[in-house]
Amino acid sequence: MKFVRKVANSDILANVIDIPKELKGKKVEIIILPYEEQKKKIVRGALARYKNEEFQEKEDEAWANTVVEKYENS
Repeated sequence: MKFVRKVANSDILANVIDIPKELKGKKVEIIILPYEEQKKKIVRGALARYKNEEFQEKEDEAWANTVVEKYENS
């Protein structure tokens, strides 16, 4: 990837971008990189390696069991 890197006085950028007060009149490093669109990543199945089939059988009843445990003596 090609890029441009230059050290210059921040005053030359004043008409292009907002410069924070702390950087006005100081030397800054300017780095110009090409903009690349981010492609959407498909995450389907990304966590498959963490699945535990023993727990899958208990999933249907998990919510009901938790509610009973938490509130049965209320």
